[in-house]
Amino acid sequence: MKLQSLLVVALVAAALPSFAAPCPSPQVLVGTNCTLSTTLGWVIAGLGTESIVTFYVPPSATGPVTFQPTALYSSLGSAYTGFFGVMAGPVGQPGKYGVITMANIGNATVAPGQQEQVVFTQVCWDPTCTSPAPAGAVPNMFSIQADMVSPNPADITTTPTPQLTVHFLNGNQVTFEASENAQRSNSLFSYVPNVNLGATPAGRYVFNGTAVTLPYDTLTLTNINTAPITGTATLQDANGNTIATAPIPAIPANGAAGYLVIARTDPFGLFPSSTVLPAGPDGIFHGMLIISMTGQTANGQLLIVAQEFNGFSMFSLPVFHGPVF
Repeated sequence: MKLQSLLVVALVAAALPSFAAPCPSPQVLVGTNCTLSTTLGWVIAGLGTESIVTFYVPPSATGPVTFQPTALYSSLGSAYTGFFGVMAGPVGQPGKYGVITMANIGNATVAPGQQEQVVFTQVCWDPTCTSPAPAGAVPNMFSIQADMVSPNPADITTTPTPQLTVHFLNGNQVTFEASENAQRSNSLFSYVPNVNLGATPAGRYVFNGTAVTLPYDTLTLTNINTAPITGTATLQDANGNTIATAPIPAIPANGAAGYLVIARTDPFGLFPSSTVLPAGPDGIFHGMLIISMTGQTANGQLLIVAQEFNGFSMFSLPVFHGPVF
């Protein structure tokens, strides 16, 4: 009887359909598809800026990958419950899609070897895109969250996350440009290892006509949590010595904040303009910025983007996440 039972179990097991390997972390199985959640933080549109988001699937993919937007927020995050949308269109045809909200944003399904691009030209606070932003909001900033979806986890692994290209405009001329890829991190500690700043207040934001002759750095943080978070910023020199620390004010749930690392006036700077930093042989401070956040939930995530401006050049800086070194 025992042998017969084993044979029955074996036959039943052989008759069951085979399932694909589980979705590798951080992908999550939803129905019959693997999904990867991504976020683009501090996207800007309007007031002399525009942003292009690119969805691309490499030729090596076995099938199309769908990009499904899951959230669209202003800098106020989920604390703001009024109308919110963005003016969108294909590249070269700005505004063709009209005002896009989460109610009508739709998905982008991209075949292997192809891409789809969307240009955002204005943030809208009413359906006609004419009302001013509410008090406390960054008027031309939004963040967008999207899932990458495919039945084949390998296709998601080989497909780059959505890419953001930000343009600063002078009329129709692009004066600054920077790119970033959608990302997330649930690490409490993030590091920007190549911060370069004018060492003294007199040596910061020096203009020669319209060109900045010394670099200055910016930082944006997008809180992908269900509650506010706070943090601390620490400037270290190249040898790891702490030079200055400053608190990061509370960022609302699904909200964002942006700073100059050092600014002439608060609240635009993490550190006051009076901060004096040890200069290198070139007269510029070269160091590292450490961002330490508290209040993140178990599944909470944070998106950090750092950029450097120098003259007409704008660079996106790598950010490393992990425990304290």
